Amino acid sequence: MACKCVLFPSRDKIHLKKSPLFLNLPAAGRTRFACSVSRRRCLMRRTRNSQRVKMESLFKKFEDRRKELLARADAREAELPLRYLAQQAHYTTPAGNYDIILKAVERGTAPAARILEKLHISAPELADTLGLDTSVLEDALSRPRHAPLVLIDGEDAQALRDDVIERGRDNAVRAFREAKWGRALRFYRPSGLELEYCTRDLFHVLLQAGENLPPEHYPIDGVIFPKLRHVDELQWLCDLLAAVETEMGLPEHRIKLQFLVESAWAVLNLPELVQLALPRLTGIILGNADYSAEVGLPVIATDHPVIDWVRHEMVNVAGAVGIPAIDNMTINYPVADPTLEARANKRRVLARLKECFDDARHGLQLGMSGKWVGHPLQLFVTLLAYDTAFSEQRLAEELHRLDVYRRSIEQEQGTMVIRGVMTDRAMDRHSRALLRKAVALGRLAPDKGLQIGVISQQEFDALRQK
Repeated sequence: MACKCVLFPSRDKIHLKKSPLFLNLPAAGRTRFACSVSRRRCLMRRTRNSQRVKMESLFKKFEDRRKELLARADAREAELPLRYLAQQAHYTTPAGNYDIILKAVERGTAPAARILEKLHISAPELADTLGLDTSVLEDALSRPRHAPLVLIDGEDAQALRDDVIERGRDNAVRAFREAKWGRALRFYRPSGLELEYCTRDLFHVLLQAGENLPPEHYPIDGVIFPKLRHVDELQWLCDLLAAVETEMGLPEHRIKLQFLVESAWAVLNLPELVQLALPRLTGIILGNADYSAEVGLPVIATDHPVIDWVRHEMVNVAGAVGIPAIDNMTINYPVADPTLEARANKRRVLARLKECFDDARHGLQLGMSGKWVGHPLQLFVTLLAYDTAFSEQRLAEELHRLDVYRRSIEQEQGTMVIRGVMTDRAMDRHSRALLRKAVALGRLAPDKGLQIGVISQQEFDALRQK
């Protein structure tokens, strides 16, 4: 019977002709044997092809799932504009006094030199107190700055009286519309949910501030909301902000949001609160005094272990979604006591400035990205604390690390040891995060940030326009 096998590759023929077993067979046997071998090999090839197709299908399935997981992870992170990385100081000012609002918004650190002179505190004395070079102090005093963010406070900073509340609302509207804000972020804090003024505060200020203005000129960046505890409370706020946006013809999520973590419930619910607010969220803020009262701490102390634990929780959650965690205010203001003599007041103010500076550094070391302040001198030393954390030497070291690691990749290497310190992709990521923040804070030139890839072309163009 003639063999019908057509799958008899030439390489099989060559191999079989050299086989002793094949050569000892009669002619008919050779044909059947060769066809049998060929069929077996053909089947093996078909099996391998089938397995390959199956594995490719399986690979595609898991690759698609991987991409889906990445997309979900991206959706859990904030798309934070670069300007919101520059929140090293939130300057809070009471809504009830328009003159004080104007000073906070328009003058920033400008009063610092005059206040220090009045207290007979020299730049070398303050530099020595803070552990800084005198030249750093003198340079900062010679270049007044706006606060990175100014909060017009319609809650704790003003008296709970109907006339004061109404005046505060009107002052906030006027300041948002008329004051010279410069680059400062513009935020408003209304009364909390537990106060009857809350809803009216929000509707009055948010609607009247934008009255008769085109959406692109809406003058408020966002709201900082106090005493949030539960997700349903935050949902109420988000729905209200969405309703205001619709009424004013604003883009979705145009009104940004930050909230204070100042209750035990807020700490317990923090991940859920952050996820719900995420499309708007640009920061979370520690409220030390209210939290200390709620959980029964014996003193309001910025370095209390429980308060540091709250910071750890905040930094972790904020880092997970890519927003800043902002530290609490130093409650001891650097102001003179009229019952003390001049020399004693000088010591008092210097001690309180050092306390504020050290508080800022303490929070910074724990990962906080900024701090609340309520006085021009607090603003001045807090900005100093963050500026000096990004010293020229530190920036040069991080830039050098990036350059060396880049060259190691080009040379097909991975981990490197730079000046005795291990450097790999994780270290490179850390350096890039620091340098990106340095660009936002004005400590690194935008063109350098663009060159090393820590900011985008769009972000570079926005910085240039300002």
